[in-house]
Amino acid sequence: MHKIVTGVVASASGLALLLGGAGTFALWNAEASTRPATVSSGTLALSANPDGVWTDITNGRSDVVDITTVRMVPGNTYQFHQTLDVTATGDDLTADLTWVPQSITGDAELIAASTQSLSLASTSSSLAPAGRTSWTVTSTDGTSVLDVTFTIGLSSDVTTGKGQSIDLSGIAFTLTQKPIGP
Repeated sequence: MHKIVTGVVASASGLALLLGGAGTFALWNAEASTRPATVSSGTLALSANPDGVWTDITNGRSDVVDITTVRMVPGNTYQFHQTLDVTATGDDLTADLTWVPQSITGDAELIAASTQSLSLASTSSSLAPAGRTSWTVTSTDGTSVLDVTFTIGLSSDVTTGKGQSIDLSGIAFTLTQKPIGP
């Protein structure tokens, strides 16, 4: 019986020590706030103005044409001029502007035989060629106006594509952000 009483007293003493220690155990902590700050995202937008016009530039001409009535032959070259509004704002934002090849439809043989290129000019945006089909646009404050020139032609030595057609009525342009990196 003595062992039982001793065990109960020892257990009660241990429990009292544990409970007493739980009430006095503490960790220090502190808290502070920073000044309010907001991070905003940039923008990237592209819109076409309704000023597009086709011109026959074959052999130095500069005749405005209705592209739907043109009968292109080897040696002909045509240009489409249009302005696009670009809004590209953001730290380190650059984007590539190009035309969508799938927007030019028609007979595959004639499309493959044609030459196509894109050139841009702007007085309000930083531009750099990124190949024959693409241009890099660097962010600016506000909206920039780009003068886009899409050129299509058949070289004088083309022998394929007779009696075929290319539908240029849906030419589309895209502006795609470039990844930030080296």
